[in-house]
Parts: sequence; structure tokens; C-alpha cells
Amino acid sequence: MTDEEALGEQTESVQGESNEEEQKPSLEDTLKEVVQVDVEEVGTLRKKLTITIPRETLDEQVGDQYDDLRRDAMVPGFRKGRAPRRLLEKRFGNDVSETLVQQLVGTGYMVATEKLDLKVLGDPLVWVSGDKEQEGETLVEVDEAIRRITLPDDGPLVYACEVEIRPEFDLPALEGVPIEKPVIEVAEEDITVQMDRIRAMRGTYELISEGPIEADDLITADVKMTSGETVLKEEEGMRVSARPQQIDGVSLEGLGEALSGAKVGDVKTVSGQIGDDYVKVEFRGQQADFEFTIREIRRMRLPELTEEFIKSLGFDAEAELREWIKNERESRLGEEVRRAMHGQVQQYLLDKVSFDLPERLSNKQSAQITARRLLDLYRQGVPPAEVEKLMDELRTSAREDALRELKLAFIMEKLAEEVEVEVSEEEINAQIAWIAQQRGHRFDRVRDELAKEGAIASLYVRIRDDKIIDKLLEKAEVTEKKGEKKSGKKSGSGSKKTASKSDAKEADAASAEPEAEAPTKQKKSGTKRASSGKTKGKSGEDLSDET
Repeated sequence: MTDEEALGEQTESVQGESNEEEQKPSLEDTLKEVVQVDVEEVGTLRKKLTITIPRETLDEQVGDQYDDLRRDAMVPGFRKGRAPRRLLEKRFGNDVSETLVQQLVGTGYMVATEKLDLKVLGDPLVWVSGDKEQEGETLVEVDEAIRRITLPDDGPLVYACEVEIRPEFDLPALEGVPIEKPVIEVAEEDITVQMDRIRAMRGTYELISEGPIEADDLITADVKMTSGETVLKEEEGMRVSARPQQIDGVSLEGLGEALSGAKVGDVKTVSGQIGDDYVKVEFRGQQADFEFTIREIRRMRLPELTEEFIKSLGFDAEAELREWIKNERESRLGEEVRRAMHGQVQQYLLDKVSFDLPERLSNKQSAQITARRLLDLYRQGVPPAEVEKLMDELRTSAREDALRELKLAFIMEKLAEEVEVEVSEEEINAQIAWIAQQRGHRFDRVRDELAKEGAIASLYVRIRDDKIIDKLLEKAEVTEKKGEKKSGKKSGSGSKKTASKSDAKEADAASAEPEAEAPTKQKKSGTKRASSGKTKGKSGEDLSDET
């Protein structure tokens, strides 16, 4: 055969392959015809999907992968497109397997949920066999699952995942929602709360060399988690606070009481129940015992309200500082009224909509709710120590509040399909800038922190929900309520009182608003400049925290 004939044959072969490729269905279309799905209820709003992809389909996909490689790969000793498959398998087998697993797991999951018409929340968790450090099967994120799943040498590819499902419900009437518009005044106790928060912004944790642990102290301890005779976790130098905490998804409501009075070197134990989505299924719902060996104790110290401290803020006397705080809060009473009305709309939706909720929150649900509440507190300018306290309470004992948040999130997701609003990147960045100003940090640093905490998406949702509720308020039946005074609870870090559930709820209820950051001499020139920092959205409304 001449070179010209060989070239012609190769060209025809490539053209034939190209025409064949054009006619081949996509992987998604192929899997829609062959994938098998078994469904198992594993909890309220939670399902386990077992997905099976037949061997014949696997072989076809593997063949397609090597056909693509043969056309493009440069193999020494062979013309392009002529390398034998056995050589391609030897050189590129691992790459082909990894690529195909990624495609089959991701596309197979999408096809399975569409086939069952499931409205899922977020990404699934996938069951995989344990690695060298773990025995049995564990639930992992999709990326980790793809790394650990391998194509079988024979038989079908079978993998299982767990998904959270949106509840089914009908929305109530959205026009004519009855709303009372309150008349709110700033009380002296509100000013005191804000002064405590200003002090807390400059508070520091100091090492306690002697003496017992007190409530809210920061503890460094070696922690051992067991269930029966099995050690589930060991960590040296873990930092926890002497109050209810959540560790590895286990709520330890009695931790503060267990640690109170302990000293360095003491060993304390506390127990809790393992969650329904713990990675090792055999331990779900079982008791977990935690052993804490105390290594270090630190306690928050707030600066005294001395003349020197007040002058460091740019004021000559306490009375002048209190007057500045009062003016700041009065300048935002309109926004506070709006927040109170938002709270009424939310309560109306909660009262009118009914559906089942999980008995216990999954770790994923808890993380989502925590990120949303964390963002609200950041936007209010709440001091870090107080934020941590309220977050710990939400994760542990405030189950009723957490389930309320989860139910409201489901309702707002469905409302977002009915009420069209847009959230721009500029609006999100403006809110991040506000949070950065409140915390006295750089914009890029705060954005990175929020991204790490998964709060950027929560920020988008909060702005979106604000806009949706504003639209509902436009059609509401509003009556004015006379003579209501704003009440403020002293739940700041400056008080020894432990924040109660009502305090945590109040942090994002009617009284919630962006608080003034610690004043400085530059701001002393007038309230107007400080209050002009409110972020405006496209329609001109303030995009601060949600009720």
C-alpha cells in the first residue's frame, strides 16, 4: 500500500469515527435508559439512593474513552491513532478510570434524581468503603467519593448516596397579610447593651494560671470521643468553651456544667447522642462519651469604662458616648420598624404553612442554619465572643429555634420561585463591606472568611429573602400600633449572665439591626456620617440583617 493510500484510509477512518461520534447519544441520555435506582427512607426528608449502572454500559463507556485516547494520544513507536488498546490501558488506565468514575457518579446521580422527580437540597453524601484508617462504609462528600470509588473488574457499578429532600406544601395567601407597624423608641437599657458591646470589641482572653473554670471560659483540652468500647476520635489541644457545644455533630448540652469548677490537669466527662447522619452508620443514635483533659484556661477580660477608655474612643465623658449611641440608634429606627414588620411576615408564613421536619437536624442542615445566623450577627456588629456564645446555643439546646429557621428556609425557597427578585454581585459586596466596617477588618479578609465559612451563599439568600418580604409588605394590610417602646436585653459579653434562648432569638428578631461599630474620634463629627454607611440595594432599601 502506498503512502497516499494509507493516508486516504486513515482519513476515511477518522471521518467515519467523527460521523459515528456525532450520532452517539450523550452519557446523560445513555444513563436515562439504563440506570436503576432503589430508594430507601432513612429519615424525615432524607432518602438513600442505590444507583446501579449495568456492565454493558460501563464497557461501552470505557471503549469510548480509549477510542478518544487513540485518536489524540502520542505513543512512541506508533502513528497517531494507531496505538493498540493494551498499550493505552497500561499507560492511561488510571486516568481513564478516574475520569469515568467522575462522569458516571455525577451524571448517574443527576439522572437518578430526575427519574424519581426528587427535589433535593444541596449535594448528596456518598457511601464509600473505608480506607486504611477507617473500617466499614462511611458517608463522604462527592469529591472524596470520586477519589475513593473504583470501576469494578466485572459486574455493574453500584454506589449509594443520601440526599435531603425539599418538603411538599402549599403557600398561603400572599396578599393582605395583616401587619402592625410598631412605634419604637430607644430605651436606656439599649444604650447600655451597646456600650457593653463596644467594650467587648476590645476585650481579650487572658490566661488563668490558678482557679476553677467559670462559665464561658475558653478551654484547651485533650479530647477523646468513644461509643461503648470504640474510640471514634482523639484530638490534642482542642479549644472549646465552657458552655453547651457541638463536637462532631454531637450536642453536649451539659458541657458547661461538667467543666465548671475544674482546674488544669483535671479530667471531666460528658455524654451526648450521635446524629442521624454520622459517617459510621452503626453508631447513629448511639451514646457518645467525651473525656476532656484540661490543659489551659483563658477568660475574657473587658476594659473598664474608665475616662481613659472613653477618650480612646474619641469622647470626653460617658454621657457624651451614651448620647452618641442614642443618636445612632434613633437614626436607624425606621429600619428597625421595617425589621419588626419583616418578623411579622415570617411568623405569618410559619403559622400558615405545615409540613414535617426532621426529628433531629443533620450536620449539613445545622451548618446551613448556623451560617445564616452567624451572618446576621456579623451584620449587626455583635462582638466575636457574643457571636460564639449565641452560635453554641443554636447548635445545641435551641432546637426549637433551629427548626424554626429550617422551616422558614424551606418556605422562602418556595417563595423565591413565586416572587421574582434579583441580587447583584454589587449588593453582596456592599454587604461584605458593611460587615468589614463593623468588625474593623479589610474587605478582602472578611470576604475570604465568609467564603471559608460558607456564608457567601447565605448572604445572597438573606438579601434575596429581604427583597421577597419587602414585596409581600407592599401588598400587606398595615395598621399602626401606638405606644410601643423598644426593649433591650442585656445579653452582651459584658454581662456574666449566660445568653438565653430568647436572647438568641432576639438577636435576629424585631430588635435586630446593624449596630454601630465602636466609635472613634473620626466619627464623632456627627451622626449623619456614621448612619450614611447603610447599604442600599437596587430599589434603595437597606440590605442589613434579616429578622
